[in-house]
Amino acid sequence: MTSRVKVLYPYLLCSTWVFDDQATGLKEEAFVLGMTQIISRLVTEKGIDNASAGFALHFSDEPVPDGDVVMQAGAPDMGGTWYSGQVMGEQMEGWLCPALFLYFATAPDRLYVKAEPLPAGVNPIWDPKDAFTRQFMAPSM
Repeated sequence: MTSRVKVLYPYLLCSTWVFDDQATGLKEEAFVLGMTQIISRLVTEKGIDNASAGFALHFSDEPVPDGDVVMQAGAPDMGGTWYSGQVMGEQMEGWLCPALFLYFATAPDRLYVKAEPLPAGVNPIWDPKDAFTRQFMAPSM
């Protein structure tokens, strides 16, 4: 079976974790409503150096090898889905916006997550120049 693990490269912008994804046209897509706190706890507890400049966030609806967190889906809300789980020893909850459906046809019952340092040579910031971009949630200023 082909791996269903996807990778994003979040970085910190205006105190909010965001990511760019050229394949979906997303630019500075923000993790809001608890997700920034979840990501901050994960990268801090893992000791990922300079995570604010970018790190690798692996996620899947199947177990991720050596994964860090399993999030359980809760109620759909505002077009997105709430997820909760133990994040490095603390129960946490956060909301994933409708951008989730660019990666999954339906909200997965469970999300498996792993954070790692940014791989050498990867720039997490996409410069779209004249390309079409979209954004579901704006970072807080």
